[in-house]
Formats: sequence, structure tokens, C-alpha cells
Amino acid sequence: MQALIFIDLDHLHPVVDGVWHRALLDSVPNPGDDVTMLCGLTAPAGFQPRDRRDPNSALLTCAYCDYQYRLAHDIPVAPNHPALPSSRRK
Repeated sequence: MQALIFIDLDHLHPVVDGVWHRALLDSVPNPGDDVTMLCGLTAPAGFQPRDRRDPNSALLTCAYCDYQYRLAHDIPVAPNHPALPSSRRK
């Protein structure tokens, strides 16, 4: 008998240097596999238990990953979104 652990890939968010990203994953990457984020950043996968994260540090969201995710899922983009070119921001 196995203890199955179900992982929702839509809820895996790579963190690189304290910045929370989004990636289109079709499977859980193996440690060391390159992961390319929606913003274009690529970094090797690594895993740590959640309790290893510094509880006093807030993660920043990558504005470019957020922008690409919103476009792909028909989620409205605020006119002052930081990933918009300054000429399009209000």
C-alpha cells in the first residue's frame, strides 16, 4: 500500500532570491532540473520543507510572471500594473 501525496501543479510557485514566480509545469521537476518561469528566468529546482522558510520575510511576487499569468487566464490587469510599459500605465 502507498501513501499517495497529490500535488496540484498550479499551486507550485518557484521562489528565486525571495521572489515568488509562476511556471507552467507538466510534472514535478527533479532536484537540479531547470525550471523556466513565465517571466523567462530559468533556475534549477530545489526543495525544502516549508518550515525552513524565514517566517519574518515576506515573499515578493514577480510582476512579469503575474502579468503573463493574468493574460493567459483572462484575469483583468490593472492599468497601473508594474509589468506594463510605463507608456501604458495610468
